[in-house]
Amino acid sequence: MAEVLHFEPKVQEVPANAMAEACVIGSILLDNAAYDSVADVVKPEHFYHNDMAEMFRLVQGEITSGRQVSPVTIAPQIRSSEYLGTEWLAKHLPGIISAADVRMAREAARSVAACWVKRSIQTYADEMRARAASSEATADDILTEALEHLEALSKGTDASRPTVTAFAAGQALMEETNSHWQAGQFLSGLDTGFAELNNRIRGFRPGAMYVVAARPGIGKSGLALSLAVRMAQLNGRGLFWSGEMSAEELMGRVIAARVRMPLDMVLTGMNDRAGQPERISQHDMARMVEASMALKGIPLSIDDREGITVPQLLARARQLKRSKRGLRFVVVDYMGLMRGSAVARRSGNRTLEMTEISGDLARMARELKVPVIALSQLNRQSENREDRRPVLSDLRDSGAIEQDARCVMALYREEHVLQTRMGTDGQPVRNTNETDVMYEKRRVTFLDALDRSRGKAEIIVLKNRGGRTGIVDMLFDGPTTWFRDVSAGERSEAW
Repeated sequence: MAEVLHFEPKVQEVPANAMAEACVIGSILLDNAAYDSVADVVKPEHFYHNDMAEMFRLVQGEITSGRQVSPVTIAPQIRSSEYLGTEWLAKHLPGIISAADVRMAREAARSVAACWVKRSIQTYADEMRARAASSEATADDILTEALEHLEALSKGTDASRPTVTAFAAGQALMEETNSHWQAGQFLSGLDTGFAELNNRIRGFRPGAMYVVAARPGIGKSGLALSLAVRMAQLNGRGLFWSGEMSAEELMGRVIAARVRMPLDMVLTGMNDRAGQPERISQHDMARMVEASMALKGIPLSIDDREGITVPQLLARARQLKRSKRGLRFVVVDYMGLMRGSAVARRSGNRTLEMTEISGDLARMARELKVPVIALSQLNRQSENREDRRPVLSDLRDSGAIEQDARCVMALYREEHVLQTRMGTDGQPVRNTNETDVMYEKRRVTFLDALDRSRGKAEIIVLKNRGGRTGIVDMLFDGPTTWFRDVSAGERSEAW
């Protein structure tokens, strides 16, 4: 029988930097101004050594109370502290003072915070190992919790980013503005792929969240896909997350737009226009294959995992951003299909959950320095108005979406709205107590309006921070759910 081998577990080294901890405290004691350089980086709980943590609390308490602190003035508090005492004062304070280096205080604070992050990861890894060995939680739950915890750690160290002076920020802006001026470039962000939309919002600016909202059936997924494909061609790789359609169906829409064939024909290869399903022609099949091969020229990555959280999407986006091809933009279809954190979900408050999702998407845009185009549902309020064009108050679930977004756009199609007011006979529904004469007059006007609205859409810019609002007219092809510029015409290439 084979001998069973046993290995002694390797002792885990605890990340800590005693010299950095002493440097932070000693520098503050010698020059209280050093506290301002470390206060946004390190907290008492970041110190590994308990005595150093207590010492930092004492020093921090004095300074935040508006009092000067020095080795002399802090001594009485050290003596009276139950965690330190007279013996500790004599033994350790001289070493802390000798470790001081005011110029390196901020770097030392970063080292202390970094060690804390590593210790936190080690601790949480042990907890996750125990959770994984338990049968009480699913693998998805454990993974979600782990991502949320790591995201929280990441946010906790964000304060280490230095502030920027007004002059430095102004100079950086002028450099960017000058480069646009020299090149005659009027866009301040990525080319949207649509001329009229570019004229209105001046492109999708990196680091900002843009919201596209609509009622179901209006075509917001079609607009998102139209934007994503054109932007990828013009600007570089994008990430498209869909919570309701598979990658194959999404590309079916892209192919359908290219070959000008209804989506169901592209998905099935069958034609039922005559009421009797039959195979499409070999010529049409060849056109679809050719369009599918043309997808090689579209650098768009599709993520069709359903019900994911923003941290899960961010983890994938970070990977793409770090890769050689980089990442230029992210499209989210749509916010309502994402999940909030476990804490938000347990609250049972959908508004709270959507507020968290909206804020996380806005932070993701800033961290990755890419525009995030997020789709959102509109509530039913607009359907109770005579003019059903959306307004900002129609945004569903959370007012935070309006606040977090740099720009809010609502998609509206008069054709769709009028069709919802028609009966099964193809005529407008008759109002109660409406006379024949009144109905006929309204029917003629109604059908004329329906005819004029066919194939048309509006992107209503409801909010545009630092820019213009208003209506951008678009063309919409219903069978392929694709959008085009009015100036390009309905016969223009989809992509």
